[in-house]
Amino acid sequence: MKKRRLVVMHAAAGLAFIFGLSLFIAVFFPVNSFATKIPKGPFYIVKVKKSFKSALFDLKQGIEGANYSILAIAPISTGIKGIGYKIPDLKVIDFCKLIDGYKLLKYNMNYAAFMPCRIAIYKEGKYTVMISFLPSYFSKFFKNNAEQKKTIITVTKQIIQIMDSVKTGF
Repeated sequence: MKKRRLVVMHAAAGLAFIFGLSLFIAVFFPVNSFATKIPKGPFYIVKVKKSFKSALFDLKQGIEGANYSILAIAPISTGIKGIGYKIPDLKVIDFCKLIDGYKLLKYNMNYAAFMPCRIAIYKEGKYTVMISFLPSYFSKFFKNNAEQKKTIITVTKQIIQIMDSVKTGF
């Protein structure tokens, strides 16, 4: 009988620990889309004290970790340097989740002008900077139904979370 009580007590203590840890993580490291606040302006900008290479790696991991496909990484600074001009490191990442694109395009093909999602990343002094144009802003130019509004909010929050993950870690 004592063994059984001991096992139950250990199980209860384990569950209490897991619940407490989950609560701590949820409060201090919010990653769910309900906790993400959407800025009113057109852009979201994040500056990190990381090397360009490290921040770019983390950004790509964040994009793929959120189940987006990276369509292209444009090496803008490489091209500009190739014609003889000096510019800090700069790349533009184009990425997409095709189902989200479909949810917008099936009602309004004009959304194609703002696709795919894009984050520019560049070096500015000791910081690496990321900037993205937010779907929540450009959606104001169109009439949207409930499905489109939900998709726009979801994608906007995911872009913000991806960029924030480079700063805070995964």
